[in-house]
Amino acid sequence: MHILINAASAQMGGAVTYLQNVLRWFPEVAPDDQCTVYLPAATRAKFEEHPAFAETPNLRFETYPYAESGGAARLYFDQVAIPRLVRRHGIDVLFSSTGFGTVFPACPQVLLVRNPVYFNKDFHARYRQLGRSLQRNTLRRWHSLLSIRSADIVMFPTRAMQDMVAQYIPLHGKRTEAIHYGFEHSAFSQNGTALSDVEAAVRRWKAEGYAILLSVSTYAVHKNFEVLIEALPHLKANGTRVKLLATVSRDRTADKAEYDALLQRARELGVEDGFVELGYVPYQQLGPLYREADLYVFPSFTESFGHSMVEAMAAGLPVVAAGTPVNQEVCGAAGFYFRTFDPVDCADKITAVVQDAGQRARYAEASVARSKDFSWRRYAEQLIALCRDAAYPS
Repeated sequence: MHILINAASAQMGGAVTYLQNVLRWFPEVAPDDQCTVYLPAATRAKFEEHPAFAETPNLRFETYPYAESGGAARLYFDQVAIPRLVRRHGIDVLFSSTGFGTVFPACPQVLLVRNPVYFNKDFHARYRQLGRSLQRNTLRRWHSLLSIRSADIVMFPTRAMQDMVAQYIPLHGKRTEAIHYGFEHSAFSQNGTALSDVEAAVRRWKAEGYAILLSVSTYAVHKNFEVLIEALPHLKANGTRVKLLATVSRDRTADKAEYDALLQRARELGVEDGFVELGYVPYQQLGPLYREADLYVFPSFTESFGHSMVEAMAAGLPVVAAGTPVNQEVCGAAGFYFRTFDPVDCADKITAVVQDAGQRARYAEASVARSKDFSWRRYAEQLIALCRDAAYPS
């Protein structure tokens, strides 16, 4: 079987990390198959320099030929160039990993739908509240729905993400699969480069009686950090002394006005000392950071999966999360959930875990057990099986 992966928009962040984890296992789980991957030039260079892909004869990287990963150039690549490449390379199945597919691909197509903001009604309501236009979002949702109609098999990172999409398009009669993303336990456990200044501060705060809350995310409107800031005064009233550490900064968000408003609100509430902006933290330093924390908080109301919750569970942290269907699906019984936009309930749930050592230990144990349910190798095996089913239907 020869698979063509369209990863034209994989320039940074989660899209690149996803491919790295999937393709790392490709030679082992599909040794007799071929895979051709189209990537932006800069991303291709990173993959070809990566030691994991140095000697993989059945894996070939090609350059997405345009500077822009969107607009007319991308539309031409997806709808005109891809069918030509399918014929030229003798492709058996196309895997469109970007959420947007090819309408007439000239071979069977597996589509991964991964961006929830096109389908999440809470996100749409929040944008309207801010006075922002949803025109681009609507056009992309339309494009994604057309892609779903054209695909032979449609993949989702969670069943909850699939249910979001099903509000806009009937999926009965279409083969759909909700397959959880994986997690690389060995690589995560080897993360050992600590942030020495942060580590020293955390230990000082712990000695002073503070519980350390951690949230690993960049700032964005849908990440719902506002509910955490609003929860801090209630935690103080509950007698729960906390420091909230977040990997956010103004220079790493497109929502700068909202970020400024968040900091202003913290000052108005008198809780700015309890909110610690760490800024970007490299992946190799996240392990020690998780292990220094007492509790992980995940307030986001729009996700397709939520990798950081799995990282936190693998580190043995209890997780207090917004009670969205996605978050509950990922954490299962290991999570402790609050009403998504209710800061009082958020504070109460944090207090319940922080102030009860026995409950904290039970949730930590459940977290570790739950984290073992996620595997990139198993994900790669399931993806290859779907591609084979599409290419050679029974």
